[in-house]
Amino acid sequence: MYDRTTILHLVDDAQRNDPCCACGAHMIPVDRDGGLWLECATLRARGDEPVSLIRSLVDRLRHERHVILDREELLAA
Repeated sequence: MYDRTTILHLVDDAQRNDPCCACGAHMIPVDRDGGLWLECATLRARGDEPVSLIRSLVDRLRHERHVILDREELLAA
């Protein structure tokens, strides 16, 4: 079980350990699909804007996204 303070520490640690994406943009914490993720800020800037299959594949190769806490862990919190 995670309390608010522990979750904030996990986010801080994730940002400290992985501050930038391979493309050079900052990594930011986001709520995605019920989980807490650290992802490239350029992905968040685009939001939920629909993209082509090719663009989606290129983004996966070029931009980073890491799970901090998955959905099940957050639901247990």
